Amino acid sequence: MNSQIQISSNTLEAIRITINGVLQRKLGRLNYRLRVRPKPFQKYRENRMLAFAGADRVQSGMRNSFGRSTGVCARVRAGQIVVDVGCYLRNLPLVRDRLRIASMKISSSCQIVILKYKTPELLKKSGLPLYDDKKRREIPIYELEIATT
Repeated sequence: MNSQIQISSNTLEAIRITINGVLQRKLGRLNYRLRVRPKPFQKYRENRMLAFAGADRVQSGMRNSFGRSTGVCARVRAGQIVVDVGCYLRNLPLVRDRLRIASMKISSSCQIVILKYKTPELLKKSGLPLYDDKKRREIPIYELEIATT
């Protein structure tokens, strides 16, 4: 797929809850790092049709079909990272399963990519923030990512 898809803010929240709830319960809050990458800013609109008797005389159909804004969504290109999770290597099967379940909430096909970083410097060079000196402690650098394809 070479085109873009739109992922609604509700879908992104469902993905976050699917992964975060189980990992927080089974691994503990300090033993993994989760980040949802796309930010929803694009409004999507819906032209609602009336659904009662005689509605065809009242509404104008698709004339002036700009509609009302219903919500916001994020535009995602093919191959773009949607979620990344950093974890210990021993927790890899659980995290991989949660990413598989979360990928079912996206309307296009997804793939899970596993990256292993040997040093934190490689992670910093790749542009993925891992350290915030005051707020976070260091987490070993085993990286999982969902990329839409």
